[in-house]
Amino acid sequence: MAKNVKPEYLKKLLAIDRNGYKFDIANYLYNPAYGYEYPRFKKKIAEDELTETYRCFYYFKYYGGTGAYMVEEFTVSKGNGWKICQNQHETTLEESNRFNLNKLLEFCE
Repeated sequence: MAKNVKPEYLKKLLAIDRNGYKFDIANYLYNPAYGYEYPRFKKKIAEDELTETYRCFYYFKYYGGTGAYMVEEFTVSKGNGWKICQNQHETTLEESNRFNLNKLLEFCE
């Protein structure tokens, strides 16, 4: 799938705020990894003096044509620049052959 980078679509995604989950626009636009081909919604769920913990909901399309809605949790150290993820956990929420933004937003609630 080619990413939809039309300004009106990006504005629509940026306006979405479900339960504190916000659109990860930087990775959507500039990260070439396959996990960022579809919109991803991210939220900081915990924080202490040294680390921050995030949860992300996204859709991942497999090479064979199938796909799945996924949730990912990871911890990063605080600071600027590149960060190394620790304690990364991915879970498949639901198998689906087609991406649906409304379905993805249901998981964010």
